[in-house]
Amino acid sequence: MGLNGKLMAVGSAIAAFGASLCCLGPLVLGGLGLSAVLVSTFAPLRPYFLALSSVLLALGFYYVYRKPRAAEACEGEVCALDSRTRRLAKPLLWLATVAVLALALFPYYGAGLVPTPEASAPAAAASETLELTISGMDCGACAGLIRAKLLETPGVAEADVSYAEGRATVKYDPAQARPEQLVAAVEAAGYRAALPAQGKE
Repeated sequence: MGLNGKLMAVGSAIAAFGASLCCLGPLVLGGLGLSAVLVSTFAPLRPYFLALSSVLLALGFYYVYRKPRAAEACEGEVCALDSRTRRLAKPLLWLATVAVLALALFPYYGAGLVPTPEASAPAAAASETLELTISGMDCGACAGLIRAKLLETPGVAEADVSYAEGRATVKYDPAQARPEQLVAAVEAAGYRAALPAQGKE
């Protein structure tokens, strides 16, 4: 039925949004100046959301494109209404498919959408380097967001964040910034950071 197809299309898009929330959420909330602390908790659920999206899309295509059985043949206004609903469900289903793909692939292109602010301190002012251990990242977009937050911190001259290694290397002016402030900047982006002496969390 067309209605079932539309429901599956909408459901798959919602599930895909949930899958991308761990990366998309901090980017959107961070851009609005809001805390994204709870968003990173969606990272472990990402595979389940993606699987749910795939199942719902498959069911949607089944309901929309399957051939009606002979018993479902009808006449009159009811049949015409169902035909119109089915026609409307097809473009909605394809639109949902594009949305699901865009959301599912967001971790691979999202880093390019993160604006990179200028460092708050000139490189010449930096006299100390600190390496933070970061947990909660699950894509390049996460690293880009953390780097942007660090560069916005007063006294930071350079910041290099590696998603693969789970760390951030920060050059800063100790007269303007303290290590605790750098940890707070990372946590404000929705992730967890530890100073070298604390080890990994």
